[in-house]
Amino acid sequence: MAAPTIGQAAPSRWFSDEAQALASLDVMGRLGRVSSWSALACMLTTVVAVATATTQPVIETASLPAVRLAPPARSFSLIATGDILTESPVNFNAALAAGPGERFDYAPLFAPITSMIASADISICHMEMPVGSPGERPGVYGRSPFGGNLILAPFEIAPGLQRAGFDRCSTASNHSYDLGASGIATTLAAIESAGMTHVGTARSPSESAVAIVTVNGVRLAHLAYTRYSNTVLPSEPWRVNFAATPAEVAADVNAARAAGAEVVVVSLHLSKEMSPVPALDDRQFVTDLTGRTRIDLIIEHGPHVIQPVERVNGTWVYWSVGNLISGMGIPSTGRYADPRTLDGLAAAARFTETTPGTFAVEPWPVLLCLEPFTRRVYAPIAALAGQLSPLIRSELAACLSRSTPVVPEVH
Repeated sequence: MAAPTIGQAAPSRWFSDEAQALASLDVMGRLGRVSSWSALACMLTTVVAVATATTQPVIETASLPAVRLAPPARSFSLIATGDILTESPVNFNAALAAGPGERFDYAPLFAPITSMIASADISICHMEMPVGSPGERPGVYGRSPFGGNLILAPFEIAPGLQRAGFDRCSTASNHSYDLGASGIATTLAAIESAGMTHVGTARSPSESAVAIVTVNGVRLAHLAYTRYSNTVLPSEPWRVNFAATPAEVAADVNAARAAGAEVVVVSLHLSKEMSPVPALDDRQFVTDLTGRTRIDLIIEHGPHVIQPVERVNGTWVYWSVGNLISGMGIPSTGRYADPRTLDGLAAAARFTETTPGTFAVEPWPVLLCLEPFTRRVYAPIAALAGQLSPLIRSELAACLSRSTPVVPEVH
């Protein structure tokens, strides 16, 4: 028997037993989230009563139209992850996973968390490095004038991220202009060829304009900026979204709201590395920014280690989500040998409309740990409940031990 559409009366024998009643409750949950525990309790009571009243006659009410007293709240979930740096240990393991005729396959490195990434209504990666064209040589392309390497990621990272469940990438970072305008062009072409969207760098002024995406019927503006660069910034300011002042970012947020954005999420790439707490300058920047305009969520990148999750002027801020995948955390590699560089956060959040056009934000930080030998990414709390080798179990336990003092509410 077909399920009734919303607004129609249910046919008389809708539930034949308790199992069908509970199955229907699951369908109802998928059609619209239950907005309160009292509503859920009422629904459960009704379902059980209908399921158990199998000997009583059913009164048809087809002549009375159904009335929805309170429509379900509009809601969507988001996940944003840390820095992606396809350094030598990462590329080595991706090459091992590649099939015949392939250079690299990155999807297996994300396999332990793919179901989680794909479960969100929108999942956002942070592509810190420029991405090359198909067949172009990845690796180091010299030194920047301000220190640090100029690095190019392989083209294959883009389809690997798409297969891992990502829908979108932020591309504004200190490495955005490492290979100039051509590096930006190949990066965005690679991301688009994998079926993902992007924000943070642009090939033209029109591409740099604020764009709005619709997620579960909610109009979302996701903006991305960097606060510093390894290279001299391009003469065309639209190529890289550079956050010079809070006022400039606030102006873009206001423009997004004026264009119809109901939720605004901002990604910021910072300059201070390896600190377990936000730098005073970054804290002042965010405090000023959130005091000027309404932002629903801020996600920060660049420190390469995780930092706390806090609320600033009513806005939830992931101060740093650390790394998602990198070649860091190896002994004898300078400051990046620090094992904290193996740790990251999935900045998960649910946005639920409370009044028309206003959304409550519920952050849900999920710890991610990079296994240093295989360079696979795990969600340790879930993984430790399953079957693991003693070595991986000890590594994930160490990651958890390092991270919970910084983010006690991690999941």
